[in-house]
Amino acid sequence: MTTPSEDAAAGLFNAPLSRVADRRGKTPAIVGSGDRPTDCWREIGVGGDRSCPELATFIHCRNCPVMTDAAVAFFDRTPPDGYLDEWREVLEAPLDEADSDSQSLLVFRLADEWFALTAEVLAEVTSLRTVHKIPHRSNTVLAGMVNVRGQLLLCGSLHGLLGLRQSAPVVPQFQPSSDGRRLPGATGYEPLRTPGRLLVAFHSEGRTTRRLAFAVDEVAGVQRIAMANLRDVPATLGKPGQRYSTALFSWQSRRISLLAADRLFTAIHEQIPQ
Repeated sequence: MTTPSEDAAAGLFNAPLSRVADRRGKTPAIVGSGDRPTDCWREIGVGGDRSCPELATFIHCRNCPVMTDAAVAFFDRTPPDGYLDEWREVLEAPLDEADSDSQSLLVFRLADEWFALTAEVLAEVTSLRTVHKIPHRSNTVLAGMVNVRGQLLLCGSLHGLLGLRQSAPVVPQFQPSSDGRRLPGATGYEPLRTPGRLLVAFHSEGRTTRRLAFAVDEVAGVQRIAMANLRDVPATLGKPGQRYSTALFSWQSRRISLLAADRLFTAIHEQIPQ
């Protein structure tokens, strides 16, 4: 079974567009075999050499009836035999009940320690931005403010809150090629850590929703962790983040602390000088 995207590509290239001649009173600029014109928007349109005379009228191919009719022909085409039945089986399949007893957690690293947050409190994982200090307000816990998609957000420092050192970004190792250029090594080239990332989290309390950004040293992605694997935090743990952790679990031979978003937000906002 092909995917919808594969069908879309095939449909846009092969759908019959003979109706274009009737609608516009002229034949398409490029005509392939039979009634099927070549995808002229890629040949002489904005995706090609821009020699199509219709661009003077329509400016862009998306405004042209040729592409409009291509889309109509694509969506009106008859699906192949068995296509709808296969998709119906996929959509009617019952949900895997095993997943109902698990939780999606974003695993990340701060210095040499590993932590996690529930995916439901995360709005975005993005690249690091410049943090702007707030005069007479910034400190070891409140780093400053950061611009994320045009919105200014408070940027907290989990390193400062948890008493961790902030490590420098890891730079991949390169091996020079025979011509002297720096190229990735042919064997064993795999950075041990990804570059630092900026996490944007939110916490709702009543009718108030607060958003907060903070930098981490590495993101290991969203992992599905069974609830049975979550263990209580020992009172004698003595590790960074103990007072902000709700559970511990093991992942890839690492011990991960699951942080509570509400405790983090409260602690960081308490550090904002009034």
